[in-house]
Amino acid sequence: MTGDDTRTERNHTEEAVGEAVETLQAFELTSYEAKCFVALTRIGQGTAKEVSEVADVPRARVYDCAETLQDRGLVDVQESKPRRFRAVDPSEAVAVLERDCRRRLDSLEELLPRLEAPAAAADDGTVWVMEGTDEVSERARRLVAGAESELLLALPVEELLTEELLSAAAAAADRGVSVTVGSPAEEIRERVREAVPSAAVHETWTWWESYPIQPGEISAIVMADGSSLLVSADVAGSLPGVYTHRAVWTDSDEAPIVGMMRPLLEQGLTAGPA
Repeated sequence: MTGDDTRTERNHTEEAVGEAVETLQAFELTSYEAKCFVALTRIGQGTAKEVSEVADVPRARVYDCAETLQDRGLVDVQESKPRRFRAVDPSEAVAVLERDCRRRLDSLEELLPRLEAPAAAADDGTVWVMEGTDEVSERARRLVAGAESELLLALPVEELLTEELLSAAAAAADRGVSVTVGSPAEEIRERVREAVPSAAVHETWTWWESYPIQPGEISAIVMADGSSLLVSADVAGSLPGVYTHRAVWTDSDEAPIVGMMRPLLEQGLTAGPA
């Protein structure tokens, strides 16, 4: 192995260590605890001195970290002189963290419904505003994923037609949801046909004069079950020449815009080219 290969391998290892430590912290391990566990995973087992050197954690803190990790079921401790520590098998560690996460989610699943606002208060017809390509595409995906009977989508912008949204539409179709999609772009229509074979796909120009669409024009319309609606537009961002998407959306059929849009959207999607 050449010197360059060695440096490359070392860099890859350091990146993996950093990513593993960061991920473990998401499971409520401190930085030191995560570093100690990763160090033990790398060396198999070791003393506090050895773990300290590999993890770059003060030796005195290794004992505290090992005790916490033992309580979490992630480390075994051998009461010898000096004490030795061993990380559990990686697959077992993942299973331990998964069970811990599942317990927390089960607890939330029980607690949150008790705190939910009454239906009348939650379903008040509020229309929300959001901005950003990722934010708009994710909200659209959620509306699609929640559909129970009907989906109407107008999609002239390919960057909003994410793989996640397509997967959600395909899953909706599989559970019997009627899916209708309109777009002025042949490539978008083809992607939808491939991902959702049962969808009714139309060439639609109702809201656009040309393709690619012009700044300020509608960049997506999503309606689910005639009661949830998202309408976004291509708008100028804070930086010169940079455009993003701004949307209004609601998941309440109490919003007046929902009742008005349902017949207009259905007619517009199926109108065909002018």
